[in-house]
Amino acid sequence: MNTVKVSATHARNNFFELLERVTFGESFIIEKDRKVVAQIVPHFTEKNKNKGLLKALDKAAKGFTYSKKNNPLRRPGATDFLGRWER
Repeated sequence: MNTVKVSATHARNNFFELLERVTFGESFIIEKDRKVVAQIVPHFTEKNKNKGLLKALDKAAKGFTYSKKNNPLRRPGATDFLGRWER
């Protein structure tokens, strides 16, 4: 994890850029009058970094279960479901 010292003025003028860089693992020490006044660090830890992503993927995967019985393309009358195609 990189730590970068920036002035309070630079942090104010580029706040959203700093936040974007924090999401990629950088941290910032903010100085005012050459004194450290704040630090911006990522909230995540390596342990729970992908926890939300994995939870969302598991939730999405449940909606993509395949069943031959419930497949609308394999039922009788599937052509009505698809509509008429021009040849």
